[in-house]
Amino acid sequence: MNFFNKLQGFLEKFIGPLAERLNRSDIIGGLSSGMMQTLPITLGISVFAILVNFPIRPWQTFLINTGLYAVIQEMVSATMSMLAIYIVICVASCYAKAKHQSSLTASVLSMGAFLCLMPQSVEGKDGIISALLTSYLGSSGIFVAMLTALFITSLYCWLMKKNISLKMPDSVPPMVSDSLSPVFVSMIVFGCVLAVKYAVSLTGFGNVFELLNATIAKPVMLFGTSPLALIILYTFTNILWFFGVHPSPIVNMYTPVLIACVTANVEAFMAGTPSTDLPHLVFQVVFLCMNIGGNGNSIGLAIDMIMAKSERFKSMFKLAFVPCLFNINEPMVFGVPIMLNPVFFIPMVLTTPITGGLAWLMCSLGLGNGFNPTVSAPWIMPNVVSGLLEGGILLALLVAVCVLANVILYLPFFKIADNMALKDEAQSAK
Repeated sequence: MNFFNKLQGFLEKFIGPLAERLNRSDIIGGLSSGMMQTLPITLGISVFAILVNFPIRPWQTFLINTGLYAVIQEMVSATMSMLAIYIVICVASCYAKAKHQSSLTASVLSMGAFLCLMPQSVEGKDGIISALLTSYLGSSGIFVAMLTALFITSLYCWLMKKNISLKMPDSVPPMVSDSLSPVFVSMIVFGCVLAVKYAVSLTGFGNVFELLNATIAKPVMLFGTSPLALIILYTFTNILWFFGVHPSPIVNMYTPVLIACVTANVEAFMAGTPSTDLPHLVFQVVFLCMNIGGNGNSIGLAIDMIMAKSERFKSMFKLAFVPCLFNINEPMVFGVPIMLNPVFFIPMVLTTPITGGLAWLMCSLGLGNGFNPTVSAPWIMPNVVSGLLEGGILLALLVAVCVLANVILYLPFFKIADNMALKDEAQSAK
């Protein structure tokens, strides 16, 4: 207990305030909220992505012969493969709302700046032609989109607070006044964009996208997109959650890396790359198998409660099993409780590296083959069902094996807690 008290004291003194500060940050809030706002795009198109890639030959023949295959593929390309467009709009809007400024103006300025920073021509068979590279609208542009939205919105909000706006007479309708008031601000904003674009064009990188991807995004992605980094991060968040520090601020900061990996897989898949050769196949499969039932893989403990002998855990099973099945484990964390309960510290921390490593191993043996990155199931979807939709029977089987591993790991610790609860109930009855 002395060890737990010391560790809790350390987390409360150092990690707790940091997580709280991150949670209150307008930048982190705008970024995480903006990423969440793109879910209607990814989830809305996912049903069509499932249909067009359903592995039944007569169905595929029907889609191709009727022309539906090409149409749906274009829809998937215009949404999931061009996610940077939606990210720059959503992040700018959410960040501006947090700053109490016009979200629409911030979104328009950020979108304009993002497009201005893109190269406007490409080399074709007939020479240089005017065009926008779709690669800069997908995974290669996500990092630039986020930074553009944050920087342009920050500059816009700061200038507006300095009252650098066009003053209109009271007789002018509010709709017209609101549209024209940021004219001077937009001039300054696009002047800054011009300066940045011109300065970068003088370097060997040629444009902002290549500069940021080479100097910042690529090193971050090399480390952040490794399965090992994913396992380490979520093991750390399990420790935080055990001591009552909600992991969402840490996870929110990592969300851009997750989205960039998914987008890169979608682009490769749409280009005809076999599922076995996707750039981040193992990363996505490991992510699917690491937090089944919420942080700490609490679905294992929830299933163990079927064997409960104490009335306490029988009641807790009825209360917490269904939410945990849909990856909501707050009832488990606070109700069992798992938080600050020394009995469950070891399984709470170890389930993520064990199931993550198991998924990594099984994926390398071929159980991840057939993975379809264009299918995006919502986070509340039971993981076995998500595995079935995203990769078929083999991936669902992989997730089921990880669930079984969690059940086995939690079982001896649950029995200890259940026996303790039985003794308490017996003493209370006497």
